[in-house]
Amino acid sequence: MAFLFQKMVVVGVGLVGGSLALAARRRGLVKEIVGYGRGEKNLKWAQKNGIIDRFFMREHQIPEGVDLLVMATPVQAINALTRSFLPKLEASCLITDVGSVKARVVRDMENLLPPGISFVGAHPIAGGEQWGAQAAVEELFVGQRCILTPTLKTDAEALKKVAILWRRVGAKLEFMDPVTHDEILGMVSHLPHVLAYAMVNTLSRWKVDSLDVKGYCGSGFKDFTRIASSRPEIWRDICLFNRQVISKSLGDYIKRLQQLRRWIRDGEGDLLEREFASANEIRKQIGSVDGKRGE
Repeated sequence: MAFLFQKMVVVGVGLVGGSLALAARRRGLVKEIVGYGRGEKNLKWAQKNGIIDRFFMREHQIPEGVDLLVMATPVQAINALTRSFLPKLEASCLITDVGSVKARVVRDMENLLPPGISFVGAHPIAGGEQWGAQAAVEELFVGQRCILTPTLKTDAEALKKVAILWRRVGAKLEFMDPVTHDEILGMVSHLPHVLAYAMVNTLSRWKVDSLDVKGYCGSGFKDFTRIASSRPEIWRDICLFNRQVISKSLGDYIKRLQQLRRWIRDGEGDLLEREFASANEIRKQIGSVDGKRGE
């Protein structure tokens, strides 16, 4: 069997990293998969359940002959960890990531890596709120978009191999400039997470007599705030790495909230209904676009 990669190291064997490892293994894309992380229990579980073949927990223990290094950590850790692995990486090694922020990650990695070691930025738009290797799902990426963010410095052969990897695990590929990626994701993904965290914390501070308001949350509140269950350190890093876009989108959202507050305070029912009707129509359009992309 001709493998796409001989030795793949997954740095961060969680939902996304673990799912990629599992899908690559089941599809015969990689000969050997090695995991790296800080949680021994998680890595042992991943090894026992066939997600990885073995693991290491100290950077200097990275094995020789790695031809694919997948960085599936919070984005702030990518550069520092890669730097610690570099002394033992061979010139043929290809590095990619799965982070939700691309511009700074791509820039930092291209400045860090020596000639011969290539980096291809990738963002599979798939996942959930579960953590750790136990959340890994072989079919996680099937039918889901994966955005690759090459630059003028990206090696063409490396880009081709990463594209093949994602296509063969079932993802639908799209190529995008890193800055454009962050501007789009800042609105459609990063901002909603910030809002969900804020909404949950607002609820926790809301007092009505002696009642525990949390006990009255219905499906609407739970659906709206589901993403607040995501790992805090991941979203801390995303906010810091994409701070300008998130700050701008958050500012626009606050202005909209202030306008709604004025209309509610002043009893402007017609304006409220018009605003809600507009949102209703736009939401239908979003659903229609999702349906077409899933065909």
